[in-house]
Amino acid sequence: MGLKEELEARFGNNFSDSLVERLSHSADMGFLPQLVWANIKINIIPDYVIYPTSVEDVIDAVKIALKYKVPITPYGRGTNRYGNALTTEGGILLDFSKMDKVDVDENNMVAIAEPGATWKLVDLAAQSKGLQLRTFPSSYDSTVGGGIAGDALGIGSYEYGFISDNVSFVDMVNPKGELVHLEGGNLALVSGAEGITGFIVKAGIRLRKYSPTEALVLSFDSFDTAMRAVGEFYREVIPAWHVQVRGPAISSYIAQKFNAKLSPGKWNMIVLYPSLRSSLVEPKLYRIAQAFGATINEGEWTGWWSFNHGVVAALRTKGLLIHQHGLIHYTKINELVNELKNFLGQLGELSPNQGFDLDIDLEKREVLLVNAFTEVSLKPNDKKLIYDLAKNTLMMDSFIKVGGSLLSIGMFGHKYSRNRLSAMGKTFQQLGIDRYEVIKKYKEEMDPDELFNPGKVLEPRKRGRIVFEIVKRQQEALQFRFGIGFVKAIVPGGEISGFTAVKRFLDIFTDYSLECIDCAMCVTVCPQFKLIPQAPYAPKGMFDFVKGAISYYHLNGSVDIPDSAIAEISGCHKCGLCDGVCPAKIPISSLLVKLNSIVAKKVPEEPPVDIPLTQDPDVASVVNNNSDIVLWVGKYLTDNPTVAITALKIIKMLGLKVRLAGTTYDSGFMSYISGGERLQQHIKKNEELLNTSLEVITIAPEDYKVLSEVYRDYSNMLGLRISYEVSPIEIRVLKSIQLDGKGEEIYLHVACFSTSYANEIIRRLTEMGFRVRKVEGCSGAVLEKNIGKRADMMARALGSKYPMLITLCPLAAAKFRESGVLAKTLVEFLAEKLKIAVPTEIKVTKIELSATEKNALQATILNSIVSALTKRISLIVDTVTFTSSGVDEYKKIIEPLVKEAIEEATLQISNYISSLVEEKKKNGMKYEDLIAYLGSLTKELNAIVSTIQLDTVVDGIVEQVKRQSTEEFDASVLKSSLIFLIRDNEQMLKEKSVKVINV
Repeated sequence: MGLKEELEARFGNNFSDSLVERLSHSADMGFLPQLVWANIKINIIPDYVIYPTSVEDVIDAVKIALKYKVPITPYGRGTNRYGNALTTEGGILLDFSKMDKVDVDENNMVAIAEPGATWKLVDLAAQSKGLQLRTFPSSYDSTVGGGIAGDALGIGSYEYGFISDNVSFVDMVNPKGELVHLEGGNLALVSGAEGITGFIVKAGIRLRKYSPTEALVLSFDSFDTAMRAVGEFYREVIPAWHVQVRGPAISSYIAQKFNAKLSPGKWNMIVLYPSLRSSLVEPKLYRIAQAFGATINEGEWTGWWSFNHGVVAALRTKGLLIHQHGLIHYTKINELVNELKNFLGQLGELSPNQGFDLDIDLEKREVLLVNAFTEVSLKPNDKKLIYDLAKNTLMMDSFIKVGGSLLSIGMFGHKYSRNRLSAMGKTFQQLGIDRYEVIKKYKEEMDPDELFNPGKVLEPRKRGRIVFEIVKRQQEALQFRFGIGFVKAIVPGGEISGFTAVKRFLDIFTDYSLECIDCAMCVTVCPQFKLIPQAPYAPKGMFDFVKGAISYYHLNGSVDIPDSAIAEISGCHKCGLCDGVCPAKIPISSLLVKLNSIVAKKVPEEPPVDIPLTQDPDVASVVNNNSDIVLWVGKYLTDNPTVAITALKIIKMLGLKVRLAGTTYDSGFMSYISGGERLQQHIKKNEELLNTSLEVITIAPEDYKVLSEVYRDYSNMLGLRISYEVSPIEIRVLKSIQLDGKGEEIYLHVACFSTSYANEIIRRLTEMGFRVRKVEGCSGAVLEKNIGKRADMMARALGSKYPMLITLCPLAAAKFRESGVLAKTLVEFLAEKLKIAVPTEIKVTKIELSATEKNALQATILNSIVSALTKRISLIVDTVTFTSSGVDEYKKIIEPLVKEAIEEATLQISNYISSLVEEKKKNGMKYEDLIAYLGSLTKELNAIVSTIQLDTVVDGIVEQVKRQSTEEFDASVLKSSLIFLIRDNEQMLKEKSVKVINV
C-alpha cells in the first residue's frame, strides 16, 4: 500500500486527489500565483487534499506524512497574502473546513472553537449567549486557526491588542503527531508560527459582554493633522474599541462604491465604541475634532469589519492594486510615508502608476497596522506584472527601514521574521519571551525534516528552498527600485500563456476569476458550501481553481480541464447569495450558468425512450387527445416515471382530461442551457401540440423553465404565436384541493429551476397548516449524470441532515433515492394526503453496464485516439519546427491532421459500439432493451470522454515525436496544441460515435 492508497483507506470521502480539489487550494489573497506565472517554480498545487473532521484525523494525517516523509500544510480559508496556507512542494494539504464547531462557556466568557470555524461564526455563537468577540482579523470570514497562527491585528485591536492577547488556550498537534495543550507564555509556540510548529485543533477565544456599537467619523483636511490626532488618542487614553484612519483616495472610493459615511477627499478617522461608553468617548472626540479642525459625523458599525476587502474591491476599478501591510510604532508613520514617497509618488493620490494611500488601524500598545496601497495599470495576467510586483518588495523594505515589521511572513519575509515575532510581538515581549527563538528551537527539535508547512516563517534548510527564488527576485527589485518604469517599457508584455490556455476551456469565467480578491465572504453565505464544506463548492474555490489551472500550466507546460471538472465547479443552485455579498461585484451566478453551457453543449443526446404511462385503465381514461390541456411529461422523467402516473391519477381526481406529451417529448432544456443552438428545432417540433392548447401542465422544473419563459422569448424572433399558459403541476393541484396540514413539518427541496414558483408553493402549503422548511441545493441530476462527484456528495449531505426530503424535482427525487436518501416528490406527497395510491414501481428497462464493459469501452476510446494520432506521427514530426510560433499558430498547422485523427477514432469507437449492439441483437435482446442498452453506452461514453485527463494521453504522442524528430522543438507547445484540438473535437466524438447506430 502506497501513500495515496493509505490516505484513501483512512480518510475515505474526506480524501481527494482530484484536479478540482487540488487546484482549488492553490491561491490566496496575494500574488503568489503570479510569481509562479513568472516562472518561479514553487509547487503551490497540493498532491492530496484531506478534510479532517476530528483531532484523531489530524493526528493520523500527520503520522502518515511522517511515515512517507511528505510535506503537510494547513489550510483555513486562504485569505492571507503571503502564501501561508499554500504548499511549496505539493504534498498533503489539510483543509479544516469540516472542523468548525463552536461552544460558548458563558461563565468564563470564552468561546471554544475548532480551527475551521470563522470569526463570524464564533461571534454569532457568542452573541446568542449575550457575549461577543473582543477582537478579530479584518477578514471576518477567515478562520480561527488561521488568525491565531498568524497572530493578526484587526477590529477591536485598539482596546484588546493582538489576537494572541485574546486566546486563553490552544490545543495543537505537533510535528511528532502528539496532542499538545498550550496556555500563557507557551502560546508563543503557536501564535504567529503560521503552522510550522503544529496544527491548531482547538482554541479558547476570550469574549466580552455584548453591547451595541456606536460610530463617529472625524474628517481631517490633511495627513499631518490626522496623525497628530492619533497621538492625542494615545495620550488621552480614549476608551474606544476600534480606531481606524482611511486616506482621502480610499475614502472617496469607499464612499462612492459602498455608500460609506465618509467624507470624500478627507482623512477619515472611524471610531467605534460600545454605546455604554458614549458619555466617556464622545466628549473627548468632540474636543479632538475642535482642536484639530476636523468635522465630526455619525458613522455606522455595519460593514466596517470588511475594511481590507472593501478597499481592495473598490480600488480595483481603475487598475490592479498592489498592497502591503506592516506594523510600526505610531511615532514612525512620517518616516514610513517619506520612504514610500520615494518610489510611489504622492500620498493620498491613487491612480494607475501614480501615488499611494494608507489605511491604518490603531493597536493598544501604540502600534499601528498600516495598509499601503498603490495602483498599477497592468492586468494580473500580464507578462510584465512581475516588475510592478517589485513595488510590493519596496514597500516591505520600507516598513523594516523605519523599525517596523511585516504583519505576516509566509514565503516572503524570512529575513524579517525576528522583527515580526520579537520586536513587534508585544504580547510575548511583555512576558520576557523571545518568540522567534522559542519557535526556532522548537521547530529544529520537533521537525528536523521540515515537513510542517515548509518554506514559511524561518529560512528553509531542507524543504521549500525554492522560495529563495522569491528572495532573489526581491533583491533584483531593490536594485532597480528607481528604474521599474524603464524596465517595463523595454520588456515585452501581453497575456501570459497559461491564462490564454485556461481561457480556451473556461471562457470569460477566466477573466472574472482574476477579479476575485479571495475575501471568502461568498463562502460564508453559500448554501452549497454549508452542505458540502469543501473548497471547490463555493465561489472562492471555483475562482481559485482557475488561478490554480494557470499555475498548473506554468509548472507543467500544459493543462487539460475536462468537462467533469467544469461541471463540478459550476453545478450549484445559482441562488445568487454570493452575488449580493461579493465586494468586487462579480456576477457569480450568471458566470456559473455560462460554465454550465460549456458542458451542456457537449452532452450527446440519448435515444428517446417511450415509457408506457397509461397501461392502467383508470389512468388511461384521463387522456383525451381533443383536450385543450397538455400534461407535459417529457424525456427527463424517464428516470422517475412513477411521478407522471401519480400526476395523472391526481388529474383524474380533479376531473380533468389532458393530452399527454410522454417521455419521447423534449422541450429542449439541454439546448437552452448550452446556448440555444438547437433550441429553435425543438420549439418548431413542439409547436403544433402546444399552440392547440390553452394550458400546459409541467412536472419537471426544467421543462417549466423552458416552456414558460424561453419559448416566449424566442416566439417573436420565430414569428410564432403563444396562447397557452404554463403551470407547474404542484401549483395546479394546490389551487384545487383542501388539506389540513396539522402542523406537519416538511423539508421542501427547492430545485434550481423551481425557484420562480417555489415561494407560491410554500405559501399555499403554509396556509394549509404545514410547517415548511426550505432546503436548497442542486442535485445535478441532469447535467452531472455520470460525471463529477458533487451531485453524489450533495445527495448524501442532504440525506444526513434531513429525515425525509420532499422535492419539487422528479429528477432530484430519483437521484436522492439512488444515493440512499429518503425522498419523494411533492406530487407523490400530495397524492398520499389525498389517499391516492402512488405506484411503488413501474417497470422501466434499465441496462447497467458491468465494470468489465465500462473498462473495455474506456480502453477502446483511449486506444482509438492514440492509434489515430500515432498513424500521423511522421506528419507531426515534419511540422515541429513551427512550434516556435506558439500555440495559436501551431494549432492552425496541425488542426486538419488532428481533426482527421479524431474522425477516424470516432469511426473506430462507433464500430465497436455497433458490434456490441449487434451482439445483443443476435442474443435475442428486445427492441426496448436495446434502446436502454444504447442509452447506457451513450452515458458512459460521455462520462469517459468528459472525465479523462488528456495530458497523460498526449504525453505518449509527444514522447514518440521526440524520439523521431531530429529538430529541436517546444514540447509544451506541441502538447498544448494536441490537447486543445482534441477538446475542440470532443463534441463530434461524443455525438457521432452513437448517432448512426441502428438498433
